[in-house]
Amino acid sequence: MEKNFKKDYMAKNKEKINKNLFWICAIFVLFFNFSEGLIKPIMAQSGSLFLLPGSESFAVGDNFSAELRVDSAGIPINAAQTAIYFPVDKLEVSSISKNNSIFSLWPKEPTFSNLTGEISFIGGLPHPGFNGEGNVITINFKTKKEGEVNLSFDETRILADDGQGTNILVFIKGAKYFIYQPATIQKESEEKVFSYTHPKENEWYNNDSPRFQWNLIQAAKGVSFILDQTPETIPDTNSEGLLKNKNYEGIPDGIWYFHLRLEDEKSWGGTIHYRIQIDTHPPHPFEVTIDNAGDSTNPKPNLYFETQDDASGINLYEIKIGERKFIDLMLAQINPFSLPILQPGNHLIIVRAIDKASNIVRTQTLLNIESIEAPKINVWPERYISGEEMFYIEGIALPEVEVTIFLKQDNKEIKKWQTFSNGQGQWFFSTKELIKSGTYYLSAMAQDERGAVSNFSDSRKIEASFSGFILGNLMITFKNLILILILILFLGITTAIYFTYKARHIKKILQKEVKEAKDSLLENFSALEEEVEKKIALFDLQPGFSEQEKKICEDVKKSLQSAQESIGKEIKDIEKELK
Repeated sequence: MEKNFKKDYMAKNKEKINKNLFWICAIFVLFFNFSEGLIKPIMAQSGSLFLLPGSESFAVGDNFSAELRVDSAGIPINAAQTAIYFPVDKLEVSSISKNNSIFSLWPKEPTFSNLTGEISFIGGLPHPGFNGEGNVITINFKTKKEGEVNLSFDETRILADDGQGTNILVFIKGAKYFIYQPATIQKESEEKVFSYTHPKENEWYNNDSPRFQWNLIQAAKGVSFILDQTPETIPDTNSEGLLKNKNYEGIPDGIWYFHLRLEDEKSWGGTIHYRIQIDTHPPHPFEVTIDNAGDSTNPKPNLYFETQDDASGINLYEIKIGERKFIDLMLAQINPFSLPILQPGNHLIIVRAIDKASNIVRTQTLLNIESIEAPKINVWPERYISGEEMFYIEGIALPEVEVTIFLKQDNKEIKKWQTFSNGQGQWFFSTKELIKSGTYYLSAMAQDERGAVSNFSDSRKIEASFSGFILGNLMITFKNLILILILILFLGITTAIYFTYKARHIKKILQKEVKEAKDSLLENFSALEEEVEKKIALFDLQPGFSEQEKKICEDVKKSLQSAQESIGKEIKDIEKELK
């Protein structure tokens, strides 16, 4: 159970823990800086983080490695943090290596999850830090399923070794991989040129080292090829030999075409053209402009930002507001971008522009939202007897705002109520809600129709006592207890009267029914007796009537008489009980 609790706690507070660890690392390296007196200011922000290879093709089931590298652009650094996301249906991480890493301190060891598709770490090193381009970690992947794979970054930091922990990150380069079924690629390779580094001709890649490959027909004697920026170029007839592939490095950004001809025993064949699109540079740096309509309390200001990309063009923007996650913005959602309602205080706004080759440029700004005027509590019960008195408070605030009243005990919210101020800013509230005995503190805050809120008012102390008793979470006042007892007594008397009346009514009905039954029974028995006597008299007049038959007739008479007496007795007993 303890392990599950720790696991849940870590999952819910992961981002906060990561930030704390990151700043612990920063403070650690700052200690070295201060201790040696070597604090130096940073004049520019131009650090970058990127994956190598930036684009590549792999077969299903392949194992490959991707290096996460940092470029400090001439500025010494001493810490970095990021999270990388990958699609778990197409990739899985087999291991992460710190070999040859520029970092020697790991406040948060490199970790990965093949369930959530996340890789994260916090690394650092003491003064004088690191300057240049170097490896941070090496991620070992295994491919699982055919398709395109994009590796993206969450919030990333690169801290300068300047004694102030300046985040110099500007440029992030993601990665785009293509996973294929080997049989499919082989079939395509027989028909045309294929590039494992740039597998789709109409997509942009941030890899400037393209590789091309093709199959040779059996009768091939040579190949001729050229890479240029003209779509229909035809290579010359000077053979390069029986090559099956060609690698290039450091190709400038832009749209390029690889042209290939094959020579057989008879002649040179037609030209095969293959297009690649390269963009290794991020979009241009940009700034974010805040428009709060001249009101520093505006909780929902507009943001204006836009940039350009020279090669592939802008694909989308990402924005992160305070502690929230990055959200994607299409181009139509900017200029302006309307922020959600924000609370008073400072909010760090990070905007990232991403081009079609997954190059990212980021900028940030600090948004300060001031609070509206806080309400005041002028009347409140310093001593309050719960269950006997009305809980009444009043105060003043801005006109026509919602006032939320908080009752707290030991910094824990016990009650919360809402009311509204009138046109003169006066507000009132009363309730008969029950409150347990104890010391409480009352405060209030206001919110206007725009959603702008105030800070809390000054708190007011209340000593409360409860007139009643408590059963668990149930509170019963003495007044309510008396009312409950009176109600129980009333219900008891009413019930007794009802059942007494009901019993008497039923008794009368039974008496009437018994009398009617008695009369009917006596009448029927008399008729039956008279009829039997007639029949017996008729038998007596008949000749040959034996002694035995006479005896039977006498017995019948006696039985009838006995039955009549018995039933009469029972009826009398019932009548006696009903009196």
